[in-house]
Amino acid sequence: MSNKNSVLFDEINAVLKYEPCQRHSYFQLKYFLIGKEPTNQSKMWQCLRELKSRKDSLEALDLESEDSKDKLELLDITLERLRIKLEMIEDNLSKREMQIQIKQTYRQKASLEANVLQLVERKNWIEEESRFFLETFKNILKTEPLKNFDDLDSQKEYWEEKLTNKLNLKMLTNNQLDTEMVETIVALPDDMPIKKQILNTLNLRHVSLMKQLQDTANQIESKKEEN
Repeated sequence: MSNKNSVLFDEINAVLKYEPCQRHSYFQLKYFLIGKEPTNQSKMWQCLRELKSRKDSLEALDLESEDSKDKLELLDITLERLRIKLEMIEDNLSKREMQIQIKQTYRQKASLEANVLQLVERKNWIEEESRFFLETFKNILKTEPLKNFDDLDSQKEYWEEKLTNKLNLKMLTNNQLDTEMVETIVALPDDMPIKKQILNTLNLRHVSLMKQLQDTANQIESKKEEN
């Protein structure tokens, strides 16, 4: 490496000490991942989903790390054999060729070692996120016990809150109600307030539309009579 490049790399490494973590911030996890869930039950369900995903990732990283360590050991064995062969070679060209193979093997080893360090970093970031979800889950659990995912009351509460929030946002921003959301709400049990609200809204719109059609028809009839 040239002196110029060496200086540049030193400066880059000095700055990279302040590099942000390659994971979601705790702010993102708290407000955009867990916080967007409308009920405590759904927050705990989401925590469990995230913990399962990260547990799988940690297990995969451990396997990859062990595999990389085995490859490093095999490279050390290869280097030892190459050095032994190098001492036995007398032909100059063959010796130069062997020296190149040794340098290539060292580069492979350096690359693999760098990869192992990256795996350690990734594992640390995933563990940090895992601890966040675990603590969040435990804190919510203190407020109410975890219900089964298919618990009827919990599901009704979840969909009531989720669809009500979505519906209210649509209305507040003057957006048209999309058919899929209306169909979802109408498919809910009859005793849920959000279903009663949307059916009432649809009925009012239907009455208003029919009145407009009737008014238009009356205006047409009036013009015909005038002519």
